Amino acid sequence: MAFDHLSLPHRITGLYNSPYGPGKRTVVVNPSQETLDNIQNRKEHAEILDEKTSIITGDWKVDFDLRNEQGLPSIPESIPLFLQVDPKIFNPDSLRSFGIEIISEEDDGFLIGASADLNLSTLKDKIDKFLNEDGKFKNTASKLWDIVTGKQWRVEHILSKSLLKKWDEIDDAEIIVVDIAIACYIHVPAYPSRGNEEEITEEQFEEKVSRWEAKKQKAELDWGEVSFKRQDELEKFINEHQGKLISSYVDSADSFSCRIEVSGLGLKDLVLNYPYLFEVEEYDNLKQSISVDEELKEHAELEIIGPEYEDPNVCVIDSGIQENHILLEKAIDNNHSISYVKGEEHIVSDLVSGGGHGTRVAGAVLYPNLPIAISVKLNAWIQNVRVLDKNNTMQSSLYPPDLIKDIIEHYNDNYNTRIFNMSITSNSGHITTRMSKWAESIDRETWKRDIIFVIPTGNLKKNQISNYVNNGTNYADYLLLRKSRISNPSQSLFSLTVGSICNGEYEDIDLKSFGEIDFPSSFSRSGLGIWDSIKPELVEYGGDYVVEKNGANKLIFQNKDTSVHLVRSTLNGGPATSIDGVGTSFSAPKVSGILAELQRLFPEESTLLYKALIIQSARWPNKVFNQEARLNFLRLYGYGFPNLERASTNNDFRVTLVNSLNITPKEADIFEVKLPESMRRVGDSFDILVEVTLTFKAIPRRTRVGFRSYLSGWVDWHSSKFGESIEAFEQRLVSGDYNNVDEEDDINQEKIPWVIQSRANGGINDVKLNNNAIQKDWAIIKSNKLTESFCIGVVGHSGWDRDLKSEMPYSIAVSFEAINKDVQLYNKIRIENTIEVKIEV
Repeated sequence: MAFDHLSLPHRITGLYNSPYGPGKRTVVVNPSQETLDNIQNRKEHAEILDEKTSIITGDWKVDFDLRNEQGLPSIPESIPLFLQVDPKIFNPDSLRSFGIEIISEEDDGFLIGASADLNLSTLKDKIDKFLNEDGKFKNTASKLWDIVTGKQWRVEHILSKSLLKKWDEIDDAEIIVVDIAIACYIHVPAYPSRGNEEEITEEQFEEKVSRWEAKKQKAELDWGEVSFKRQDELEKFINEHQGKLISSYVDSADSFSCRIEVSGLGLKDLVLNYPYLFEVEEYDNLKQSISVDEELKEHAELEIIGPEYEDPNVCVIDSGIQENHILLEKAIDNNHSISYVKGEEHIVSDLVSGGGHGTRVAGAVLYPNLPIAISVKLNAWIQNVRVLDKNNTMQSSLYPPDLIKDIIEHYNDNYNTRIFNMSITSNSGHITTRMSKWAESIDRETWKRDIIFVIPTGNLKKNQISNYVNNGTNYADYLLLRKSRISNPSQSLFSLTVGSICNGEYEDIDLKSFGEIDFPSSFSRSGLGIWDSIKPELVEYGGDYVVEKNGANKLIFQNKDTSVHLVRSTLNGGPATSIDGVGTSFSAPKVSGILAELQRLFPEESTLLYKALIIQSARWPNKVFNQEARLNFLRLYGYGFPNLERASTNNDFRVTLVNSLNITPKEADIFEVKLPESMRRVGDSFDILVEVTLTFKAIPRRTRVGFRSYLSGWVDWHSSKFGESIEAFEQRLVSGDYNNVDEEDDINQEKIPWVIQSRANGGINDVKLNNNAIQKDWAIIKSNKLTESFCIGVVGHSGWDRDLKSEMPYSIAVSFEAINKDVQLYNKIRIENTIEVKIEV
């Protein structure tokens, strides 16, 4: 069956004596508004701010003159600033009125800025107005809590943690490879509003909009000019320090990034003095650990039938593939294989010892469940992109954001490839303040194109697990520690992130597996993701380790009973398959295989819908679920374990209705599902599982903090209450009163008891469903509580983009299932009318 569509006085601690001391933070005690209301305290606060601006301008002029005397590379004439503002009421864009360009937003109200006003006269003027209660900006400076002097803040806030730890040890002559990000933000005014101008005509309003659109177009042109100018300035600075640019420039909406090679002296100069710099990370060689335990085994003769010409492509970005492998060769699109490994551009084979890595990943896409029957039909083409060398390492010449852009452009533009599997992550957890360059590049390309990325959560290494176990931290408690969070770029909002669960269990006299079947794998990194987003979204079988039961220093091993059966490379000998691998690298491609089948079945649909369908199919394992630990469960399992049958078909007891549309901010789409009377009779009490999944995408940017500042806009969904008419539901959406609950105890006016919900204290504490680009919720409802009309409202909201005409594509899936198979739903719901109404909020 197919789918149907559907505080304290102000004080500052001062600067630390050591200008480069690792791990030290500038601490600011924030003034309260009550304190500043006192005229004496207001005066004291303003005088402190004014004094600091004078110190900063004086220091900058001295430093700038000294640079010229010493013949150091020129830097842009702009003063770097570090401010702390009231994060609750201060809009970072307001820095413009202070004569300051925002460079980046940091945690706790801190902002990095730069001012081309070398006397900071505009900033001082605002401070004076605050002191004298003069003009419309008289209260603005009260929102400015502090201006930090010195340069220590640049070391603390611009460097990554790993680089900060070794900052003191960097020698001036040392050559170091780093990834950097440069801001180039251009302000766009807010979209015009009618406000209270009741007499304004439609023609007059359209004229206002036209003028605004002209300003927006000019801002876009200005951004290009500023970006090119800053790239030229940066490149000249690096060259004069005898460094070099390794990668191309990778643009974001408000910044660009690149990889450079530079001396320790050049790096220190860049970090301490370059005004538009906001991020520096040490090059991560992305060496992928591979856990295998070779097992020699004969392979039976098989009949392999290759995919059809029109079947979908899955691009495997990995260590290469043994393309002539007996199980893979008929599905390899070998005319379009590429190697990005420098010096080995002609080698696309998987040279990783012990059976390879990319070969195993490609096999998991095609054969999620080995062993297989004597005859098998393959339904997807594998495209081979080699980016890891024989040591399973990415070379420093390959800059991931640039690499990802190049790969996607090549395969999507030329071969319409829409599914990309990348079982490659960094060696540590993702950055928690802002989206990484790598993850943002994936999000940006996903926005621009109809594609989907599948990424694993990353693995904890054996020695990390051993340290936890031997230091008294039990499985699975250590999986929930901060150090076990998902790896970069798994926090990408528009990608599917996949964790691993146990496919088997083992125990003998000496050894025992960490988990039982369907329990989290002992190595699988956990969420939540950046800005408390739900990550991973899915889990698949990726194996488990076994550990010694006794002894003070327990050792960890692999075991056949807890490993996954995988295709392996035979280039260095060994069998065609073996039960020898564990890792999230092998759980992720199983999800890619399901997505490929969805594309084969629904080739004209968007990848947003494929994503919605696979998430809609996911379930938490009943045998593992703990009602009292739902947050931890969400962190480990996301939405659960996917199922191809649920993702691709209806049956007599389950119906899924779907739709894909575009939406703009301040607009809503309402979908009404009419439920047949036979399904909701008062005398019946069937358990009906209702599931709703929304996926959307918007334009990302990097310099700001938070989900709704990262995206140009965002979308969420809301449901009607029991017994609520479509008219009443529409009015509630129009008013924005999404969470209203009637005070009366009438059962027909209760809210549906969704599991997660969009309030941090509504369903699962500390999680907001609408802080995600993939939003699934579900509820089990007694059939006799259902009424004739069930409504879902999809609402568009503004993010950083001021254009209210900017469209965001989305897909929605709504399912009803009689979980005890005691009432047939499909035909009963199918014959009812599904009404779509579009309204303006």
